[in-house]
Amino acid sequence: MPPPAGKRPRGFETPGDMLRTMLFVLGLVLVLVFITARPPGDHRPPADVAATAAQATASGLTASVPSLPEGWKPSTTRFGPDAAEGLPTFHVGYLDPAGAYGGISVTQATTPGWVEGVAGEAAVADGTRDLAGRTWDVWTNADTRGITLVSDPATNPTADVTGPAVAVTSRGDDAALQTLAQAAVASVGTPAAQG
Repeated sequence: MPPPAGKRPRGFETPGDMLRTMLFVLGLVLVLVFITARPPGDHRPPADVAATAAQATASGLTASVPSLPEGWKPSTTRFGPDAAEGLPTFHVGYLDPAGAYGGISVTQATTPGWVEGVAGEAAVADGTRDLAGRTWDVWTNADTRGITLVSDPATNPTADVTGPAVAVTSRGDDAALQTLAQAAVASVGTPAAQG
């Protein structure tokens, strides 16, 4: 059967036909890119630290929203069993004013597996440090370039410090680490002295 009048048989299209088809497809792609394009930056909703802290408190873990200076942005928060030991853990991650990661983790009492989960497998014990009214075990992780401080009144009992175990991690400078430690201690309701 011959093709209708004015229509070329299939396979005999001109380069102009191909160009028009390619321009049409390119137009569709540009429309899709324009519709789905997002400006650069972090578009995640802010972490709801208050709701997570309330969930932890309702489960019997002493934890409240850490109070940090302006410029600290909560990036993640969760309450539930930690991956290493299954211990109920309140965790909130932050970006400090310089953009470096910092985190606070709270549980009833630590275990070696919990500490490794917070500080990282490559972390090594690096002495102790007195800060914010507590004595902290220091863990240094060369892989992440982070320092983790762990304070557990259950394993290092003193008359002045009670409450849950706290860990703070910072990949920023020492001032950021100190700020996190002060906020963490205040959030679990134990005395905080300058240290």
